[in-house]
Amino acid sequence: MKKLILISIVLTFGIALNAQSVFKKGSIMFNAGVGAPSNNGYIPTINFSGEVGVIPTGTIGIVSFGGLTEFHMADDGKNFPRFYVGGRAAWHLLALNTDIFDVYGGVGLGVIINGDGQFHSGVDVHPDLFVGGRYLISQGFGLFAEVGYTGLSFLKFGISFGL
Repeated sequence: MKKLILISIVLTFGIALNAQSVFKKGSIMFNAGVGAPSNNGYIPTINFSGEVGVIPTGTIGIVSFGGLTEFHMADDGKNFPRFYVGGRAAWHLLALNTDIFDVYGGVGLGVIINGDGQFHSGVDVHPDLFVGGRYLISQGFGLFAEVGYTGLSFLKFGISFGL
């Protein structure tokens, strides 16, 4: 019985140490999805984002840089389009040591471009704060979900694909 337990432990650690991370230096990932608007909007928002892994932070993570663009139709008594365009940085947790899950959080800064609304128009600078995750269904393809705030949506979900 002791030998069986010892073999099980060795195999478990061997498999865990051999697991690849979803996101690593040089990884390029894209997301396309929909989101729940935060205010003045119709569901859904449409969003696209991309990122590249750049700075390893030891064995526990990697920093990525990328961007986000988002669109929705708003209504403040008059229908008008709103766009968010901005850069973002994220830290991906590699300590999970899995090749199907990617957990991350980050910050960004962008601009909201408002169409001609009754109370909203022009350009506003706005932060992007988020936490999210990816589940890879196959190599380079999966699903993502993010919770955060860009000024247009607080929840995003959709597909992810990598190069």
